Amino acid sequence: MIKTKYYAIPNAYFANYFNFLIGRVWKILPMSEENNQHLQEYMEGLQRELIGNMNLVEDLKHDGYFIILLNKIEYLINEEYTHEVCRKEVFECISIIEKIQKKYELL
Repeated sequence: MIKTKYYAIPNAYFANYFNFLIGRVWKILPMSEENNQHLQEYMEGLQRELIGNMNLVEDLKHDGYFIILLNKIEYLINEEYTHEVCRKEVFECISIIEKIQKKYELL
């Protein structure tokens, strides 16, 4: 069980969320390739979601991997970068999510 601000949730629910999160991060790549006009808004929404998770799941507030994930999304929102850099950061974000999954035994 994963302790949240309100109640504990089963590990399976938390695992499903992190699998979903990988898809949400992955979506940045095709949006970047297409120069999608909504990419910035999409990433800002993803960032709000991650911050909400950090506030909901107490352990994430102190998780270095989760903070790195937030930092990388922050960079993609606020800095100019090439598609190659975007690709690198997206793959690193996915790797970080997988590390979080392993840490919490969600794989």
